[in-house]
Amino acid sequence: MIGLVARRIGWSIVVVWFVVTTTFAMTAAIPADPIKALLGPHATPETIERVRVHYCLDKGLIGQYGCYALHIVHGDLGESYRSKRPVSAIIADRVWPTAQLALAAILLQLLVGVPLGVIAAIRRNRWPDHAANIFGLIGQSAPTFFIGTLLLYVFAYRFGWFPIGGYGVGFWDRMHHLVLPAATLATVGVAYYSRVVRSEMVEVLSEDYVRTARAKGLGERRVVYVHALRNALLPVITIAGLQFGSLLSGAIIVEKVFARPGLGKTLLDAISERDYPVVQGAVLVIAVMYVLVNMGVDLAYGLIDPRIRRA
Repeated sequence: MIGLVARRIGWSIVVVWFVVTTTFAMTAAIPADPIKALLGPHATPETIERVRVHYCLDKGLIGQYGCYALHIVHGDLGESYRSKRPVSAIIADRVWPTAQLALAAILLQLLVGVPLGVIAAIRRNRWPDHAANIFGLIGQSAPTFFIGTLLLYVFAYRFGWFPIGGYGVGFWDRMHHLVLPAATLATVGVAYYSRVVRSEMVEVLSEDYVRTARAKGLGERRVVYVHALRNALLPVITIAGLQFGSLLSGAIIVEKVFARPGLGKTLLDAISERDYPVVQGAVLVIAVMYVLVNMGVDLAYGLIDPRIRRA
């Protein structure tokens, strides 16, 4: 198990370094000059040069990359071109609302999608199975912005059960504000999880060890939820880890619809304003979060399936 953890940490460092390098190269390749955009057309050459030196933009591409990498190693993500605030402080204010939304969406997907898939597999070719298939088709076809707008209209505007937008103040108020955005972000995932779990459960329930467990006289509930579901969950864990990154990117639309302050909205604003330090810092933080979640998925694999620990 220690070897598995060490390998995953090593690969995680390589992935983060690759993301850092790629992000820097992409922002450096943009032809627009962020300093001229920041200072405006009337800035003097002396002022432009002084600001370039301040942001380490007076060096060549290799020098700029070295300066950028050195700052990251020391935990310094730089300073925003626009607000002059440290990028780490900007991201610290925005990262938790987005991570909270993504984690809540994953939790909803698992709590709803997995039982729905199990029921569809157990009641295969009956009305619960057909109902789950119809729900999955609708859930995967409807755009996120449409689902969010529909939930806003029905549950916030018509019934008034939830706030229309914002982040809230205090724990319970923020949880109240989180319900509709998380449900919006989770809808597609619930449909996908239910179909994957159904497919895996149908295959697992036909295995020899499941028939043996039934022949021993074990109850159907124990056979399904202890013997069959445990093996059917391996693909679900993989999907959950991979989907965390897509949920972070999908949260951009949801944050716009529900007016939530988050990392996605901050990233969009920084791109439009050519605030490259914020762009690079936000992408780096998202990459680190994604890598940590996937490393947790790999370790969970080892706990669920002992064969992986010995691989």
